[in-house]
Amino acid sequence: MNGKEKYIKKLKKYREEINKLDYRILELLNARGNLVIKVGEIKRILELGIDQPQREKEIIEGIRKMSSILKPKSIEAIWTEIINACKLIQE
Repeated sequence: MNGKEKYIKKLKKYREEINKLDYRILELLNARGNLVIKVGEIKRILELGIDQPQREKEIIEGIRKMSSILKPKSIEAIWTEIINACKLIQE
């Protein structure tokens, strides 16, 4: 096996690991979605709106502080989209 083949093999291995992580992320997002449904039910009972800007800000800020590799702008974009997707679930 030459040097190039070794790197091709490593690349394939890393991509397989990324795929596994993607599936785990999706599982976690689905679990989050199931909780969001329950939160939405309680919000309706309490007559609270779906939009909770302060809560959203707290979530994003907390995640930003935990990130060791993603840029703050990326964290905000990712979690804003997650939150928006969850709002759609609650509607």
